[in-house]
Amino acid sequence: MIKDLSILVLSAAAIVGSVRFLLIPGIGKIGAALKFSAKVRGQMIGYATSVPELTVLVAGALAGVFKAGLWNIASSNIINLVLFLITVFAFRQQLDLKNKGFADEIFFGILSIIIPLLMFALHIGTGYATALGLVAFFVVYKVLDKRLNKLGKPAPLPKGAENGTVGGGGLLLAIGLVVVLVAGRFLGTSAGALIKQLSVPAWAVGWILGLVTSVCELASFIEIYRIHKPKDSPEHIKDTQEALDALVASNVANLGLILPIGMLVYLLVK
Repeated sequence: MIKDLSILVLSAAAIVGSVRFLLIPGIGKIGAALKFSAKVRGQMIGYATSVPELTVLVAGALAGVFKAGLWNIASSNIINLVLFLITVFAFRQQLDLKNKGFADEIFFGILSIIIPLLMFALHIGTGYATALGLVAFFVVYKVLDKRLNKLGKPAPLPKGAENGTVGGGGLLLAIGLVVVLVAGRFLGTSAGALIKQLSVPAWAVGWILGLVTSVCELASFIEIYRIHKPKDSPEHIKDTQEALDALVASNVANLGLILPIGMLVYLLVK
């Protein structure tokens, strides 16, 4: 038990460190080279910070504890929203959320929380039709986001990314993904072992994993505001735009891509 718990903690630490020091800087360098807008960079950060959920969910499905992974997605999306709001208020940017241009992102962010809770309430089980429906939700999000929102001007650059290249950023991104994938495999396996050894309810493990994996999102929200703050006035909303897109992209990807992938893996190996 101590061994599995140690693996769980060390794997979680490796994931958080990888996202903070490899994935996000890698995206910053790529964004500098390709002149990403705040929206595009925010979405890329959101997808990157969803990689831990992917690895945990797939590892859990392979270990036969998919229900814990399902709770991981639901809890992670809720915790991500709470952490986003805490960050917004901490940087005194809460009035930005009244901007009408954010309505569609906020709508999909709320849906990404309501849908998994409805799945539990209505006892919607794991199945191919469910997976297909969730993917359709992600596609609708991407189509509407593209039609309703403009990309905007290039976003302010994080420190050290001014001379970033696609190759240099891609290398950091690739190394980070490898670390997350390996650590996530150990994280899911150790979680499954703890569930079986201690008879811990799957929902409890799911919430614990959700809290752990959401630390990545918190680090990204803080980093986004830190990047923008020295350059923009308090009335400027590009920082909230980027953080909101990171939140929504992460939550929608969790629900509309990662959860279906986990379902398919579970259905194929059970």
